[in-house]
Amino acid sequence: MTQPILRCTGIQKYFSLDKKEISNLHVLKGIDFEVVEGEIVSIVGASGSGKSTLLHILGGLDKPTDGKVYWRDEDISSFNDEKLAKRRIENVGFVFQFHHLLPEFTALENVMVPLMINSRSKDEAENIGKKLLSRVELTSRLNHKPTELSGGEQQRVAVARALANNPRIILADEPTGNLDSISSQQIYELLLELNKKEKQTFVIVTHNEKYAEQSNRVFRMADGKLFRI
Repeated sequence: MTQPILRCTGIQKYFSLDKKEISNLHVLKGIDFEVVEGEIVSIVGASGSGKSTLLHILGGLDKPTDGKVYWRDEDISSFNDEKLAKRRIENVGFVFQFHHLLPEFTALENVMVPLMINSRSKDEAENIGKKLLSRVELTSRLNHKPTELSGGEQQRVAVARALANNPRIILADEPTGNLDSISSQQIYELLLELNKKEKQTFVIVTHNEKYAEQSNRVFRMADGKLFRI
């Protein structure tokens, strides 16, 4: 059996509230989940159901109240912040609903940032960045800043940036949620193409069940639990 790239067991997450009548909000209630190399897995569910919280925990951006997360055979639950940050930049790419591009940087420079953080030289980062932007069909927009790009183009830059360090897995949180229907379809088709041609692994949180149905597996988040559908 193929070893999962990503696996979590017994994930619980509580958020403390200030209200006296409710001391804790129990968002995730014992999540067991795994992803194998080369598949696309989608997670659907109502707003506020905990989808994004789970994705952040899987990516090491947040820690569970209880339970463990494994990247390959490494239990990241016990990592200190420095080790976790290093492993995260080596293993995981993120695409968010709001692309979080640096506004003062060009498209190429935005893609170069994670490469240089990962100790690549400027020349190497530039060469890789150009290749990645070509893969997402933005060769003609290398030197444009985010404000000079459409929403769909900005999200393509975000996808290229997520691919920068050749991550084992990309976690996408509502990657089309802030786009019009045409741009949304184009971005989802791009992710499917990257999966098919490059064997890139994705976990995608989305409210769009039509897109989710194109995944290898689909799960629904409800009442703090994850159900295969």
